[in-house]
Amino acid sequence: MPQGKWFRIGYGLIVILLIAFLASKVDYLFDPIGSMLAALFVPIVISGLFYYMFRPPVRLLAKRLPLSLSIVIVYLSVLGLILLFSWLIWPPIRDQSLTLVQNFPDIVESVKQWLISVQKHQWVQNISKDDTFSTGNLSSQLSTMLGDLLNSVVGSVRSVFNIAMNFFLLLGLVPFIIYYMLSEGHKFPALVLKFIPDRWHNEVLPTLKEIDTSIGSFIMSKVITSLIIGTLTFCGYLIIDLPYPLLLGLVAAITNVIPYLGPLFAAVPTVIVALTISPITVLQVCAIIVISNQIEANLIAPKIMGKQLNVHPLTIMLLVIGVGAIIGPLGMVIVVPTYAILKIIVIRVYNFNKNNRINKEPNLLPPPPRAK
Repeated sequence: MPQGKWFRIGYGLIVILLIAFLASKVDYLFDPIGSMLAALFVPIVISGLFYYMFRPPVRLLAKRLPLSLSIVIVYLSVLGLILLFSWLIWPPIRDQSLTLVQNFPDIVESVKQWLISVQKHQWVQNISKDDTFSTGNLSSQLSTMLGDLLNSVVGSVRSVFNIAMNFFLLLGLVPFIIYYMLSEGHKFPALVLKFIPDRWHNEVLPTLKEIDTSIGSFIMSKVITSLIIGTLTFCGYLIIDLPYPLLLGLVAAITNVIPYLGPLFAAVPTVIVALTISPITVLQVCAIIVISNQIEANLIAPKIMGKQLNVHPLTIMLLVIGVGAIIGPLGMVIVVPTYAILKIIVIRVYNFNKNNRINKEPNLLPPPPRAK
């Protein structure tokens, strides 16, 4: 039997595929495990997010106070911010959301009328004469698309009860997970080392530290830059007197957590709203989005994040698009830090094996002559 490197890799792939095939034949044994892991996935991801957000102030307070008291103070501070948000910011967001839903049919009709007026322009008429480009049904198609969007929004409202139940489940579970992560997180490296051979310990500890630094930097940078993007776009929309400025600014802040494609997702509803006013407003909206994201990308993000993840922008775009098509919005958010973790591990393992091979190679050079 061949024993070459590529043959061994092929044997390994065959064994993995065989195990996966056999597992698919007894899926009734693995479905409960998969359901349990799926139920725990979202709480663990959310807890990890808030863990990295809460850890800096907790560590700062823990220099002068007991760790448990520091965690409680941070919890109370966050609770105060939530109450302040619900008192000052949530009411206008709620009112603007209800107004937007009520006015959505009028927005669809306004966009449709605008498209009809565009189609009547002489320049568009000349283009539409070509068989390869026809605008005859453009307005009806867009109207259908917007109508389907409205139906999906209305349909999703029917699941509010389930969403509320899941929210309260997370509300009761996540704070306890975060508390134990903050109070016991320093024990995690020692726990990992128990499952690692001793000869790898000197390599595993720096790897864990690098992963922790990279993910923490990524999360904190995204939180801070999202707040800044939301504030900049909100102020810009106020200046041009765009409807629903607070709601659209909140959309820009939330979608900014999706690398590179987030501003595009935020621009779609904003441009649709701007189309109901005038083409000049559309240009103003596009200028606000571009300027705010350029400020974030070139001035703010490098100072906050640096180059901790060290992932090429094209790689990030391809990952976000590919994983988003398979998993959805959650995949778009977690794919970049997941890829960064895997990249760090692969590079560390490769360097470790390379150094071991070099150290084990025999010295084939003759020894130097002895001085007489």
